Amino acid sequence: MKIHIDLQHQGVRVDKFVEEQLKDLGFKQATRSMIKNNISLGCTVNGNRIKPSYKLKEKDILNIDEQFWKEFFANKDLSEEIIAQKGDLDIMYEDEYIIVLFKPKNLVVHPGVGNRDNTLVNYLKHYLQEKDELDVNMDRVGVVHRLDKGVSGVMVVAKTKEVQDILKKQFANREVDKLYLANVEKFKESKLQSIEEITIKEVIDCIKCSDIDYSAWFDAKGYIGRDSVNRYRMIFKLYEFKGSKFAQSYILPISKDQMLIKIITGRMHQIRATLFSLGYHIVGDTLYNQATRKISSPNIMLQSIYLSFTHPITKERVHFTKI
Repeated sequence: MKIHIDLQHQGVRVDKFVEEQLKDLGFKQATRSMIKNNISLGCTVNGNRIKPSYKLKEKDILNIDEQFWKEFFANKDLSEEIIAQKGDLDIMYEDEYIIVLFKPKNLVVHPGVGNRDNTLVNYLKHYLQEKDELDVNMDRVGVVHRLDKGVSGVMVVAKTKEVQDILKKQFANREVDKLYLANVEKFKESKLQSIEEITIKEVIDCIKCSDIDYSAWFDAKGYIGRDSVNRYRMIFKLYEFKGSKFAQSYILPISKDQMLIKIITGRMHQIRATLFSLGYHIVGDTLYNQATRKISSPNIMLQSIYLSFTHPITKERVHFTKI
């Protein structure tokens, strides 16, 4: 969104002006403190990053990155306003501390701007309230990690604030094993070579026993940041660039059209952007498929098939698989 500053707004602080503009765009929960802390990431003036105290000048061109702010507010905690809704939950395991479930495709994990109901979190709130087990001190009703809307797979949810904090720490410290299965299509020459004599079960068994040999896997190590050409996409590069974060994935092609991916970091679109850089897009991924370039990818053939972590209370290593 480009705004040409006129004489009327000359001298106005850019953070105040951006707050008003974001509220006009529908982001009613925007506050000055939010804008101050993130304006250098979500706005430019005359193509340059600016400080929140910058005072606008006539003929300045202010660019507001709507996609950045949409994602920013979608990730803000809205626990107090979450609507409890009855919905189907595919629960794989539950005790008094955690729920492990399978999230289907096309189900958003938690509410955000313009998407306040019929999410996994809405269903979880209703489920826990009905059991009289809702800890109101939890963020996002116990969710500790997420999957994109079009991605299905195994997720763990906390049932108490204490357990949620422990699980969050495990994810932050990269102590959680996450394995994904992707159906792929090659669109250019690639350095990846398939290892067709190994099965998914054999790989999972090796991970469970901490006896996995990564020498046969491709170590995709680099940096991920927003694509400057298509702001809806992320881009993977071998070197650090402006706004990028370190990312690492191990990739094992098990056939010409299937790959296993074990992610070490958890960056936005990490698997999709990494595979794209290596000459593949995931079947159904219209955003990263050069033939379509559509924003929405509702039928992406990517699934989180294995999740392993240390139980926050029993301290046992637990493993969950859905293939």
